[in-house]
Amino acid sequence: MTRLRFHLSYAAIFALFLPVTLPAQDSVPLPVRKVELYKNGMGYFEHLGAAKGQQSVEIVLPSSQLNDILKSLTVLDLGKGQIAGVNYDSAAPLDRRLAEVPINLGSAAGIVEFLNQIRGAGVEIRTPSGIVAGKLMGAELRTRSTAPGATSQEVLVTVFTAAGEVRLVDLESAGALKLTAQELANDLSRYLDLLDTTHQRDVRKLRIQTLGTGERQIFISYTSEAPIWKTTYRVILGPKQKPLLQGWAIVDNTTPMDWLDVSLSLVAGAPVSFIQNLSQPIYARRPVVPLAQGIQLSPQTYEATIEEETADEAKAAAGARGEIEMDSAGRPKSMLRAEAAMRAPAPAPQALEALGSVSQAMRQQVIETAQAQAVGEQFEYKIRQPVTIRRNESALLPIIQSDVEGEKVSVYRAGSNESRPRLAFRLKNSGGLTLDAGPVTVIDSNAFAGEGLIETLQPGESRLLSYAADLGTEISTASGSERRRVERVLINQGMMRMIAKSVEKKTYKIRNNNEAARTIVLEHPVRAGWKLIDAAPAESSANYYRFRLAAMRTERDKLETARTAAQKQLDALIQKLSLDKKL
Repeated sequence: MTRLRFHLSYAAIFALFLPVTLPAQDSVPLPVRKVELYKNGMGYFEHLGAAKGQQSVEIVLPSSQLNDILKSLTVLDLGKGQIAGVNYDSAAPLDRRLAEVPINLGSAAGIVEFLNQIRGAGVEIRTPSGIVAGKLMGAELRTRSTAPGATSQEVLVTVFTAAGEVRLVDLESAGALKLTAQELANDLSRYLDLLDTTHQRDVRKLRIQTLGTGERQIFISYTSEAPIWKTTYRVILGPKQKPLLQGWAIVDNTTPMDWLDVSLSLVAGAPVSFIQNLSQPIYARRPVVPLAQGIQLSPQTYEATIEEETADEAKAAAGARGEIEMDSAGRPKSMLRAEAAMRAPAPAPQALEALGSVSQAMRQQVIETAQAQAVGEQFEYKIRQPVTIRRNESALLPIIQSDVEGEKVSVYRAGSNESRPRLAFRLKNSGGLTLDAGPVTVIDSNAFAGEGLIETLQPGESRLLSYAADLGTEISTASGSERRRVERVLINQGMMRMIAKSVEKKTYKIRNNNEAARTIVLEHPVRAGWKLIDAAPAESSANYYRFRLAAMRTERDKLETARTAAQKQLDALIQKLSLDKKL
């Protein structure tokens, strides 16, 4: 086993590398007061705090966000003082700083390689027989026999002494090896310090220098990279009740600062933003071309409809264009009605069993949702109460709870290679709020029914949300084609063109094995160059025709069900009579 200790002059190293900082009392942290998060991975932050005299204030941020902050930082002295400047720690990239040190431990696989790398350096080796001092000539690894059939390895260091002697020293028996050249020891210490920075949390401090007298308020705002806030929904279905939509936002605080009682807004928009390397010294480098990444598949979603407006839908479509009926404060009246219903007196505390079901309990909950409003071309959910999310924490915040319009259907998409349609809910956004894209959990009759995904839904827009397989319905298809006779002949300048038509026919056979009738929505693909004949879709999207039809139970199916039930009753009666006879 090799034992090696380095004796370095720590006092000299600290004198060289200890950073110069302001006294603790001269710099005070500036707390976060407002946070706005966007769907493009950006955030807008505001800090507000007090400063006295020529006191400096500081904010802490990850180094990766420094470029964004330098691009967008705004600093205001709200008193009679002024801002003298903003300082921050600047450093070249780690690989360039390591290249400036004449030591490269990255290529040294062990102590032997390191010692050979610093050949010629002055060393002192303390051995049991005394100190061996001189210039390092090199090191080698030797194998020796310790017992029959057993070997061990030893590190031998060759030193050229001042007396002209070449000495071999076994490092295993040495007490310590000291680098006598102070400059080399400093370089080694600096190299190790630089490597240590890669294990530390990479943060920067911005120090804002102020000039003035008395106590004043300092305001700072900037945009910075932030985790994308996410949305999840719950749809509550029940007999003889309007569907209930409940929305939650997931917010992550990955900054090095606590958000204590901040004003939080979540914006469903994606303004253009980019990164420019403003914080690092610029060196000429070749461009980096990223490798292509694989495409991740996601659950099936459904396209928005493209169809002529009907009289009943004109008002809802006007809402989608921003023509929503507003009150004097500029808020949708439909949202006010939903909020009034949510603020109705809550029932007295009682056991869940007394409420009848979880669905009913969710409907009776009074939830303080977000204030929703349009901000330019974007939509904002502003949390009404101050929010506290400490660093490296996440939160699930309620933003929507309102009744919506919709119906249960079964959706079958041609070409999906599935024999059964999917249970779906046609969700109509009748609340006047923009619904952000996200996963949806469906609860039907107090039971988990399934999960699905929706894309962004504008006010007045409808969208299909599939969440489970319809095991009681089967659909089969059959295709055929024919070539019809020549319908037109065109003769022009000695050229004759004959035009014929090709006709394809697809037949869908639907069998409903459920007790109740099913509303089926068939999605038939739109094909370029082909025209739909002898059929009129109920609606269409960019890539599908949608046909709507009712699938009833056939009389034969009903008779078969009744016969099966009667046979079960007869079998039960025979079994009972047999038992009575034995008794």
